[in-house]
Amino acid sequence: MWHPLRMKYGIAATTSVTPATTPQSQADYVRRMAQTAEDAGFDSVWISDRTVYPKDLAARYPDEFGLGKADPSAQNVLEAVTTLSYIAGATTRVKVGMSVLVLPFRHPVLNAKMLTTLDVLSGGRLIAGFGTGWMPEEFATMNADFDERGRVTDEHIRAFIALCQGEEYEGSITSTAGMTFFPRPLQTPYPPIWIGGNSKAAIRRAVRHGDAWHGIGQSPSEVSSTRNAIGTLCETEGRPPSEVAITLRSTLVLDREVLDETGQRKTLTGSPQQIRDDLDQYQDAGLDYLVLSIDQPTEDDTAQAAFSFAKLANL
Repeated sequence: MWHPLRMKYGIAATTSVTPATTPQSQADYVRRMAQTAEDAGFDSVWISDRTVYPKDLAARYPDEFGLGKADPSAQNVLEAVTTLSYIAGATTRVKVGMSVLVLPFRHPVLNAKMLTTLDVLSGGRLIAGFGTGWMPEEFATMNADFDERGRVTDEHIRAFIALCQGEEYEGSITSTAGMTFFPRPLQTPYPPIWIGGNSKAAIRRAVRHGDAWHGIGQSPSEVSSTRNAIGTLCETEGRPPSEVAITLRSTLVLDREVLDETGQRKTLTGSPQQIRDDLDQYQDAGLDYLVLSIDQPTEDDTAQAAFSFAKLANL
């Protein structure tokens, strides 16, 4: 558990945001972005989690389940844990994390085995980003109960924590009574757990089970409100607020302003000075960690933007 005094930064190497069009070019992109992150001074590299994706986006992406309608490239996501193992082998320093792993799609014991193995193979560099998922069609395809996703996620996390510490776990979705588990992670008592999601339930879950809350796309003022909400919940749960880091994933568009539906500039878009000012506002709001999805037309442009951001952020 940590609570940094200065913001740290990561890069999302998710292949849905790259112009790469073939599996091999996506693999090349992931390796290049991971090595770029390490060379530029970023703290971490992140991968998203997706299994299947609806073809009929207009009918199947109601806004209340996410951030609105997405494009078909959102399906172009390599499997998260496998990809992070690849990234760990291509780097030596950066942490590797999931933003975020949808726990209801995975068996808790096998998932724990994969993640503790990744922590061992990476030399103790895993950040375990966990979430409930949000797409009903994906749940149906994975034969997972959409309505029970919160409860199942909570059990997953409790099982993960227990297994990492060499304890048996007994719950409604699995039991390890009388069983041994190997390996234990290098990080003790377990890798940092980041709970993803902007919902009130996700914030509560972060306070109860996590080392960090991991939101998406919030403005500095929204981050400030979330930090206050987490502080209040920590008081209720009897936990110091300093134990729950405030982290965010957002999109960086360097040298081009992007406007929202009201015509206002979106945060982290525009000139280097505008983005530097945004970072100051995030830090003032209490943000501890920012994971960037870099929006650029080519891989070369993406890598260059990463180095440019590292310079303006003094990495």
